Amino acid sequence: MRVSDQMVEVPDTDTHAIVDDLTPAEGRYLCGVLYVTLVDTPPVSNRDLTDYLDVSGASVTGMVESLAETDLLEHERYRGVELTDRGEAVARAVLWRRCVTQQFFEKEFGFSLSNEQAYQIAIEFDRDQVRSVGDRVEQPCEYNCEATDPADCDVLEASRPDR
Repeated sequence: MRVSDQMVEVPDTDTHAIVDDLTPAEGRYLCGVLYVTLVDTPPVSNRDLTDYLDVSGASVTGMVESLAETDLLEHERYRGVELTDRGEAVARAVLWRRCVTQQFFEKEFGFSLSNEQAYQIAIEFDRDQVRSVGDRVEQPCEYNCEATDPADCDVLEASRPDR
């Protein structure tokens, strides 16, 4: 199991460079695996991801295989998936981007974005842009989500994708 009470150290520049290259769907799946892992014990079954992300089983299978090829997930057929150290760091960077985007819009414009809206905006920022946004808001985490339990963080607690 990779997700634990101990934060995994992956060079920040490498992590955010990987995030810059993710598709929105890849980031969403990684965050889904992280969230389900924090709620329950890994491995995460394809069925759990199907239910959590509200996508088809075929979509989960295809994305899991693709992310495993890039060393972001470990996948064992009929057992499930787990984030690699690298995958956990990338998922936490994606969540941090969404969190600071939500906080920025709330602070600067006085309105709340849904999780999906914030994610769609945040995934478009490159690492310098999102750091600039992050520097303008107050947050407990620095450049990566540091929560070890969904209850640790309002963003994770409300992390189930909007329907």
